Amino acid sequence: MKKDFNEDDFLGKWLSGDLSNEDRKAFEESEDYVVYKDILRGVERLDKPVFDVEKGLKAQKIYNTSYKKAKTSKVFKLRTWIYSAAAVVLVLIGLRTIFFKDVTIRTKMAQTQVVTLPDHSVVTLNADSSLKYDKDSFLEHRELYLKGEAFFDVHKGSSFTVTTKNGKITVLGTTFDVYSRDRTLEVHCFEGKISVKNEINEVILTPGKGTKSNKKEELSIVEISNPKPDWLDGKSSFFEVPLERLIKELERQYNIKIRTGNIDTKRVFTGFFKHTNLKVALSTSFDPMNISYTFEGDSIIALKNK
Repeated sequence: MKKDFNEDDFLGKWLSGDLSNEDRKAFEESEDYVVYKDILRGVERLDKPVFDVEKGLKAQKIYNTSYKKAKTSKVFKLRTWIYSAAAVVLVLIGLRTIFFKDVTIRTKMAQTQVVTLPDHSVVTLNADSSLKYDKDSFLEHRELYLKGEAFFDVHKGSSFTVTTKNGKITVLGTTFDVYSRDRTLEVHCFEGKISVKNEINEVILTPGKGTKSNKKEELSIVEISNPKPDWLDGKSSFFEVPLERLIKELERQYNIKIRTGNIDTKRVFTGFFKHTNLKVALSTSFDPMNISYTFEGDSIIALKNK
């Protein structure tokens, strides 16, 4: 069950450092973490209210004895500043569209987009992907959240962090590709040096090296030979991936729906398809697997074993 990060008690524990390791890691890998961190920075600049507990209790007792309304009572819960700050955070979260300028860029099916960040770094988003960052704090912290796949050409400077649900990538200035979908994380380094970290382990990548998570989500080093991702040139390449991943990428690049029927989508596929001709892409993908396809309308394809 997904943790509700907006719970007052949860945020209070985060602010006071009382979260369990499991909850802290889940929170740090969530999409809202970057925004919450910036909110905390703003909260820390506020004057902290000072509570005189004894004085407050005396004042409350006097008020209770003087209040004459029958059969009516209120319970006042005193809290330390740190838990009151959590309430402040909640208010700010509700008003963050006013005080914090979140920028979110999304690509649709069969669409790629080039995005220039405030630090002049350039991100190319693959189809059905998104990135989000805080425009006001980005130059200072250079942090963003990615869903899907993107190629990064990072301008040299301070630490640059890409957070995904499957792990974090930290660099200073380099070019690299990140694929984060379902429970799979793949990162390829083309220039510079980057750190890739998830809950299991951390690896350091140099040019010509990549990493891919396995079924246990462990990161291992792999060799890469291309100077940039194939998809930037309109081609999706695969090496020993489940057939279901190939099918999802076909759907993503061509904005179609593929019905798999009784096809074993766990079979391993190695190969590629181009993004320019659907029929050729289907033939390239499924003929080597002895799978036939038929069109059911313009955008629905049904598969079956030959």
